Amino acid sequence: MKPFYALLALTLAASAAACKPSPQTESVSAGTPEAVASHSPAVGAATQTLPEGEPGGEDTLALTPFEPTTVEIYCRFQRQAENGELGGALFITEIAGVPAPAAIGLEGQAVRLEEVSKTEQDGAAIWTYRNEERPVEVQLTLTETDEGFEYRAYEGTIRIMDPVQGDIIPIEGTCGV
Repeated sequence: MKPFYALLALTLAASAAACKPSPQTESVSAGTPEAVASHSPAVGAATQTLPEGEPGGEDTLALTPFEPTTVEIYCRFQRQAENGELGGALFITEIAGVPAPAAIGLEGQAVRLEEVSKTEQDGAAIWTYRNEERPVEVQLTLTETDEGFEYRAYEGTIRIMDPVQGDIIPIEGTCGV
């Protein structure tokens, strides 16, 4: 029943926001009224329910390190190492499943994702994942840097693509057992 109340709260917030748009509305999209109108009310409300004082205020979501709830991890990506120290996981995929479920750290919480697509562009792998309930979509742009018997190492970037364009975060990690 709890998800019902959360959905109801998002719907009410979206209705109120539609009646009184904020001056930051244009930063949610490419800047055109048509693009702003294409965002669903639930997506717009989700961006407005962030705690005040967070970086970027009301119109951004932050990828944050999280502790995975499973040890069955196939891919693990974190911020690029600084001073030889790797940060916490920003993105993981699990071993089981085709396509395998994934998760990100979002605003300090683990959020499960489903694969949308895996493509290649200009020699880089482009992985897109989405959570319809949150709603959020992330994109990883990865280049293979090393390959071993049972693993592949990558570096690249991760970015929230929807409901708003997030910061591009340099990442590194591996896939394999």
